[in-house]
Amino acid sequence: MPAAKPTRAPERGHRVALARRGAGLTQPQLAEKVGVSRPTIARIETTGHAPSVTIALAIARELGEPVEALFGGER
Repeated sequence: MPAAKPTRAPERGHRVALARRGAGLTQPQLAEKVGVSRPTIARIETTGHAPSVTIALAIARELGEPVEALFGGER
């Protein structure tokens, strides 16, 4: 049985959280700007949940980061 590949989800969530803090935004503020709930932002940051493309693009736009830098497999 092959070994499971390590997940990059927590790393992805960490990148989003760092970018949000760097932009001086709270989770509720980012959620409002993006048009999602605060729990959605929290889930992305804590579990690395992959949002829809539309939401990922909106988050990247609000944080001033390329979407690939936040949600891509490598940074």
